[in-house]
Parts: sequence; C-alpha cells; structure tokens
Amino acid sequence: MSITYREAKRILAKQEEAREIINSYRGMETLGKRLQLKNNKELILKLFEIEGDQSIVEVFTHLKALYEEQWGDAEATAPPEVPGQVNEVLSSDKDTPVSTKIDSEETIEVTN
Repeated sequence: MSITYREAKRILAKQEEAREIINSYRGMETLGKRLQLKNNKELILKLFEIEGDQSIVEVFTHLKALYEEQWGDAEATAPPEVPGQVNEVLSSDKDTPVSTKIDSEETIEVTN
C-alpha cells in the first residue's frame, strides 16, 4: 500500500468536508434562476435591495478582503451610466449587450 491508515482517514475527512461545502453552496447556484433573474449581477443587486445599510457595508468589507485584485479593478473603472442597471453579453451575440433595469419596487413571486 502506498498510503498509511492515518493518511487515508485524513483524506476521507477532507473529502467529507469538501462535500459539505459543495452542498452548502448548491442552493445558491440556482437561486438566481429560481428568482427568474438573468445573471448573478442582477441577483447581487436584488440582494442589496433587501438588506439594510449596515449589512451592505459588511458585505463590501468582505468582498474587498476576498477579491482584492477585482476590487482594485472596480475602483479604477468608471461608474455605470445608470446605477442599478446591468448589461449582459450573451455568448451567442457578443456584439449586442442586453440591459435590464432592476426596480426596487418590483415584486418577484418565489415558488418551490
């Protein structure tokens, strides 16, 4: 045998941990689709709409720490012309972006 009993137990424990992490994210992978949103940017805007100001500050603090490079790119990029509107570039139609305005009073029915 090439590995010891302890190494095998450690590997199995890591696999179980990985499985739990993947399962915890599984519901989030389809949340945007269940809410009938076109992409993750729309989902993020929708989530920020329903959270209080302090929650948004906390989320941005985590994002800045986790994604330093992208955060720097975002700060160096000009602000959007229309805040709350996201552009989606479809893979088959890369030349024509699709814009969607998220209305803060819009109601989405969620069914399970």
